Amino acid sequence: MNVLNEFNNRKRGDEFYTQYADVEKEMRNYDLAGMVVYCNCDNPESSKFVAYFRDNFESSGIRKLMATFNGSTPFLYEFDGINERKTPINSGLFQDNLALIKKCDVVITNPPFSGGLPVKLIQMLIENGKKFIIVAPLSLIQKKAIFEYVKTGQLSVGNNTLRRFDTPSGSSEKITAVWWTNMQVNKEKLNLTKKYNERLYPRYDNFDAIDSRTNDIPGDYPGYIGVPISFISRFNPSQFDLVGILNHPKINGKGMMSRIIIRNRNIREGIKKVRITEQAFKRLINRKWAT
Repeated sequence: MNVLNEFNNRKRGDEFYTQYADVEKEMRNYDLAGMVVYCNCDNPESSKFVAYFRDNFESSGIRKLMATFNGSTPFLYEFDGINERKTPINSGLFQDNLALIKKCDVVITNPPFSGGLPVKLIQMLIENGKKFIIVAPLSLIQKKAIFEYVKTGQLSVGNNTLRRFDTPSGSSEKITAVWWTNMQVNKEKLNLTKKYNERLYPRYDNFDAIDSRTNDIPGDYPGYIGVPISFISRFNPSQFDLVGILNHPKINGKGMMSRIIIRNRNIREGIKKVRITEQAFKRLINRKWAT
């Protein structure tokens, strides 16, 4: 079950907070020196993002920390390394605070996962030319806008996976999410040691591609390959081309989970066939994108 459906099906609300250790582990991979950091879905009194940047203000080299949140009495929190200031604002919703987004260099936060809010936030930030590092479900890759951002190099998955979140009651709960960012992320290439064997790589009934686990992608196969959506965490654009999402793959009549369709960009053999197949794929995929 993907994380977005998991929230809705359990009807357990949307109050899940990133743990301090996860913030610390991911932030050490980025150069934020001289930047104004804006945590725009974060209560400064409880947010681990705010706590981390207060604790590491000097060592991170950031210039200023800002935070807002959707509470009953919303305010803008500002910290310059010495002084803290709180200023009342009309709304804590990130959708209502574009003016504050325009004042920062990078947005770093954990937005609510439901209601399509992570997609809306990512779109807002990209459209306004802002850097960001945000926590959201891996299943966002199944959204057309997100897939296109990744495909065109405007978005990628960060360095670490998050597996537990704190709750308002003080407990923690197991939920899987990743970091989505448009800052530089250096992913190692997959070591493609496997060779194609038609007995080991079945083909889909409804699309001309072979099915493979991420660790078993054959390095010598020139055509389309379907892989689990978790592949996107290890995607290196110098190694593979992203083609689309196949939402209802079948093998021998049996339905499967959605697959990302990729191809090895370094193999030229069979390229004519791939181009023809891609046209058919686009006609199929355009009818099946999630919104």
